[in-house]
Amino acid sequence: MKRRLHFVNDKPKRSTKAEPPVWHLPEQAAAYVLATGIFTTLGPFGTFEMVFWLRVIYWALAIGAGWIFVSSSIMAMRHKGWLDHESPVTRIALAIIVAAPPTALVVMGLEYLLHPEDGPFLKPRIFLYVAVVCLIIGGSVVAYVRPRLVKPVKLPDYMIFMRRLPPHLGTELISLSSQDHYVEVTTDKGRELIHMRLGDALEELSDYPGQQVHRSHWIAARAFRGVARENNRLVVRLSDGRSLPVSRSFAPAVREMTPTLDVSGQ
Repeated sequence: MKRRLHFVNDKPKRSTKAEPPVWHLPEQAAAYVLATGIFTTLGPFGTFEMVFWLRVIYWALAIGAGWIFVSSSIMAMRHKGWLDHESPVTRIALAIIVAAPPTALVVMGLEYLLHPEDGPFLKPRIFLYVAVVCLIIGGSVVAYVRPRLVKPVKLPDYMIFMRRLPPHLGTELISLSSQDHYVEVTTDKGRELIHMRLGDALEELSDYPGQQVHRSHWIAARAFRGVARENNRLVVRLSDGRSLPVSRSFAPAVREMTPTLDVSGQ
């Protein structure tokens, strides 16, 4: 099999950039100002007829009320543990639904103060307007924060080691062997010398099924084909036909290993 040197950094670089929390106050403030500005400029639901400064106050209070009620609903559900079995997106959607009626009452109050001549305090159409605004703003917020609501899948530690390997080598490990300041990595695709210590490699492979058989050798459990005696020494047989020596300190652990079936015909 072909063997080449492959240089890598001893420690893979990790991102130190912290992700903002789901409800990041500066982002929420910026979104509130942006939403107020958009609705003030567009003047929907007949508000464009208002003078500009009054329109600003109207939408600042209306959107602010919705923001407060939605945030309060979310914090209450978190504190009480309500709907913990539901997805985060579902909980936010329910918080928006719960916040819509009190928000509508606030908007009705604004409408009554500005236009008392328009009739009674309760106006069903206001509920419809608030529902539309909540759907637009709430949907935009949920779409923005949704990636943060899904907990990232924790990759196994051995993936750190796998990222060191060149793509053509694959990820089906057979053995690792120490050679001075390098580790010879053997897979079912070939061999490479990786510039790192065997101890560091085994630390990264702590959750990968395998066994150290010698101070200089480690084998993958999937590649183990049994033990044998060669020149009066205990060795392990591997799936690629090679044998590696077993030291006395690792012999008990090796004897407890179960050989895997050779499905490849090797």
